[in-house]
Amino acid sequence: MKKNKIFYISVAIIIILILIAIFAPVLAPHDPQYLDISKKLKPPSSEHLLGTDHLGRDVLSRLIYGTRLSLTLSTLITVLTLLIGFPIGLFVGWKGGVIDKIFSWLANVFMAFPSFLLSMALAGILGQGLDNIIIAVTIVGWVYYARIIRNMVFTVKHNEYVQIAKTMGASSAYIIRKHILPFVFKPILIVALTQMGNIILMISGFSFLGIGVQPNISEWGMMLNDARPFFRRIPGLMLYPGMAIFITVLTFNLIGENFDIDERVNLWK
Repeated sequence: MKKNKIFYISVAIIIILILIAIFAPVLAPHDPQYLDISKKLKPPSSEHLLGTDHLGRDVLSRLIYGTRLSLTLSTLITVLTLLIGFPIGLFVGWKGGVIDKIFSWLANVFMAFPSFLLSMALAGILGQGLDNIIIAVTIVGWVYYARIIRNMVFTVKHNEYVQIAKTMGASSAYIIRKHILPFVFKPILIVALTQMGNIILMISGFSFLGIGVQPNISEWGMMLNDARPFFRRIPGLMLYPGMAIFITVLTFNLIGENFDIDERVNLWK
């Protein structure tokens, strides 16, 4: 633990965020959707620890429920992109040939555009809503995983031990299970952890630009968007959700960068 304190501190922060998301109804002092215009833009007090927004909603409660939404969406999108990209990348990398050329052309088309801009364009076409955000980000994101996995499989399958297994009559399923998956599974986990932070940043960006979640939903990017007109008067309205996004994204990135799987846990076995 002394060797890499950053990793364990980051894990502790993520565990705290997960607990906040799970127990949001218990931790939130008020209903995040409750409107009370008579209390709009109130400063922090014993009743509202972080104050209220322009509609009289409790800022702390909205932050807590925003944690639940951000973690849930990022986890769901990561799982969906992996479920699509993992088998496709595995199949393309193993088979090669014409299939690999078609996939490489498709991946180059997707990768020619920044993922945020392409996802934003799809989200703008589909319209606001959680379902549309999930669809837009998943459509763009699976190619990233599939390409990484394809490259790793393509490298591993040319190693001597894989070629020897083929000459000894081992089936493709056996080789993939014994020699390919252990090599691919571990690095892709690190990539997924890093991408979860990027997905949170992307979703918040959509909401900030007005093409994300519905206005009545508690989400960090939407809180930033709502607070823009009042930034000079009450900077805390933008500071609180901005810090939540910054800390969460940074924590996921630090976990991915400092996650030494061989030393900490053998996830495959």
